[in-house]
Amino acid sequence: MFAKEAGKKIDGCICCENHNDFTLPKDVIDAALDNDLILFCGAGISTETRKVMPYTFYTEIKNSLLGMGKEINDDTSFSKMMTEYCSALRNGRKSLYQLIQKRFQMVKNFPELYSSATEFHKEVAQIPQINTVITTNWDTYFEDECDMFPIIYNEDVALWDTFEKRVFKIHGSIKNVGSIVATEEDYQKCHKRLSEDPIGDRLKTILSTKTVVFIGFSFGDEDLNELIDVLSGKLGDFSNQYYLVTIDKNWEKNKDKRIIPIITDGTFFIQSLKEELITRGFLVKNSIYDYAKEWNHLLSEEHMKLTNHENFVDILTEYPELLLTIAYQDGLIHAYHRCIANEANGSFLKHGYLNEVARQYNTFYEKRLEERNFNLAYYDLGYSDGMISLGLLSDGNGEAYCPPPYIYDDKFFEATEELISYLEKNRNEEIFKYCQQIVNEFPKGTIPHNRPWFC
Repeated sequence: MFAKEAGKKIDGCICCENHNDFTLPKDVIDAALDNDLILFCGAGISTETRKVMPYTFYTEIKNSLLGMGKEINDDTSFSKMMTEYCSALRNGRKSLYQLIQKRFQMVKNFPELYSSATEFHKEVAQIPQINTVITTNWDTYFEDECDMFPIIYNEDVALWDTFEKRVFKIHGSIKNVGSIVATEEDYQKCHKRLSEDPIGDRLKTILSTKTVVFIGFSFGDEDLNELIDVLSGKLGDFSNQYYLVTIDKNWEKNKDKRIIPIITDGTFFIQSLKEELITRGFLVKNSIYDYAKEWNHLLSEEHMKLTNHENFVDILTEYPELLLTIAYQDGLIHAYHRCIANEANGSFLKHGYLNEVARQYNTFYEKRLEERNFNLAYYDLGYSDGMISLGLLSDGNGEAYCPPPYIYDDKFFEATEELISYLEKNRNEEIFKYCQQIVNEFPKGTIPHNRPWFC
């Protein structure tokens, strides 16, 4: 058997099928901390599981051929099955593409199916330190759920490090049907391309210098061993140690010493890695996204309550300083919008990231104050405070906190009436004249609004 890699023992769950006990290897944890962990993903983490559909695409094609009266052996390989199908029909290749698209569309049409198909990808998105994935899958889930840039052609390789996160799609993409690798001829061309072309050179470099975990491959997968041979075969004794996460216990019989099998569920493996990084203080929990959504909703309602008031224009004319509270609320709202939009990218989950952004915008705020540009200053303050509120939550040292929505002269208020009452007794003449000039220049009936151009 294989030498056991030191690491952390993960207890499985007796209530969750395939969430088996396993050892989370130390070098996998260390690689994640150093942004050097690479995932190599097969169909088992996508649509080809019984949690998503009752039958695989392979079975669908096999049944179609049987329905045509074709004799099909039970051990026919995937690529040969696709070749047989394309040969059996006049426009077989076109029909194959249509069936692939129909299958993905079926999953997309039903949120429950889509959620099951993408649960692995959503977990990966919560570990921003995983910035490179290699996959044989045709779907676009890594692009859609993990904000990864797709690399399909040799021309894409030159841009691979231009983007923060990327996915090498070595079997093509449903969005580029001409790139799809399915038949025996396709597989031969793919392996030749990986052996000789720039995309193969890049992948060889990755596999020889990074820690690689294969996930979603079944035992005897026709493509996996050949891919490993093509991409690392010439390295000899310098070939990397690979890990393979799978629920297929046949892998325990594996004779390839380059591969150490970990028999557990792929999504559970990624969840366990995420929890370890959280425990070590390198990641924060993704609850910040839920709070950002909740606070954005409440703040947006208060914002609309103010600006949609039937007498708002008259109130703003009498108290032009409300312009600054509106700018502040816009900044807060945009901070929460930015957090919500970050859910696929995941960078906001890096420990300390939000506080650094908050510091940058607080610097902008102070600079705008020096310039006496109060409107932009209050906008930047709102954006900074929004990030601070999420940062306090993510640090685990503070309670969930959304700043009060009304502000003037470093003082916060819960309602418009409180702010107006304060203005009547504590008006700053410089700020009053600044806001009055802006408000007077508005076309009649204008509702002030700050767009997120400086975020």
